[in-house]
Amino acid sequence: MPGVYQIGLAWSNVYLLIDENIDEKDEQRKPGSEAALIDTGLQKDRPMLLAALSQLDIRPEQIRTVFLTHAHTDHAGNVAYFAALGADIAMHSDEARYLTPPRTTYCPQGISKLMRPLNTVIFTGSEALYPVERCAVTQRLSDGDFVEAPCGALRVIATPGHTPGQVAYYRERDGLLFSGDAILNVIPIRQKNGLSLPPVFLNSIPAQVVPSAKRLVELQPNLLCSGHGWTLRDRTAERLEEWIEDKINV
Repeated sequence: MPGVYQIGLAWSNVYLLIDENIDEKDEQRKPGSEAALIDTGLQKDRPMLLAALSQLDIRPEQIRTVFLTHAHTDHAGNVAYFAALGADIAMHSDEARYLTPPRTTYCPQGISKLMRPLNTVIFTGSEALYPVERCAVTQRLSDGDFVEAPCGALRVIATPGHTPGQVAYYRERDGLLFSGDAILNVIPIRQKNGLSLPPVFLNSIPAQVVPSAKRLVELQPNLLCSGHGWTLRDRTAERLEEWIEDKINV
């Protein structure tokens, strides 16, 4: 994938976006070139993430933008670290309250706590064990926005459901789709290869999960890079269409 590197961490994937600027003399990426990340993993993943960046000759301060799909602990755990180094933080305006102070939790509130006890327990525990340090959001995105990234322009696709303001990023020139957790390419818990929706007990607005996934399928992407699981590159659009038909007809 030109300008895109997948970094697999403990629970989730991070994507490094770079400008493949090649020096004709030594055929190496020019030092000091800017880079960006899509998501950042858990806070405890930081040593692994920094080691992967180092192997790709990227220093942390070269990360100029972090594009978040959403602010769950396994995606936003290292956002504040890069923000402190000067990176811009970009995410949907409806999701920003989960990252900026004062703290907003994903745990159900009010009567919803009683109606969704598993959701409450999971998010209470995960937010305590794997906290997300708060920081400012410097780019508040909306559906349909185009953002400049080192690998080329990306279109912002709103995919609410898993969280209220989750987004996907789509590189239109070649059909490369970063789906976040709107579409996974791993069967959760079983950890087997296969297309999947996020588990229902992890979703903020369950009724919007399938419509958001369907919206991404309708893009007919050539390559799917999801927040969890493996890259889908073989018959991608066709396999996605077959999969979503099963979900719609359930």
